[in-house]
Amino acid sequence: MLNKKTWLKHFFKPQRRVGNKFEEVEFYLGETGCPIISDSLGYVECRVVGAVEHGDHTVFVGEVIAAGIHREGDPLLLENTGWNYGG
Repeated sequence: MLNKKTWLKHFFKPQRRVGNKFEEVEFYLGETGCPIISDSLGYVECRVVGAVEHGDHTVFVGEVIAAGIHREGDPLLLENTGWNYGG
């Protein structure tokens, strides 16, 4: 398994909408068909029930339909990566 920060880069940095972000990540499909990362600490799976647009962002409102814990461990926090989110 890739280290946490290397693994996270697949999802954090801007990506073109081509290719396969999950190519090196083991996952299974959840109830909605979305990928759930097998090596994550846990997951929350939601069904989108609404959306609010503001500027160049959209906030999606979700109804939780499934959740689970895969394993114990320390979460990787943005503040520990040295990265900054520019919005």
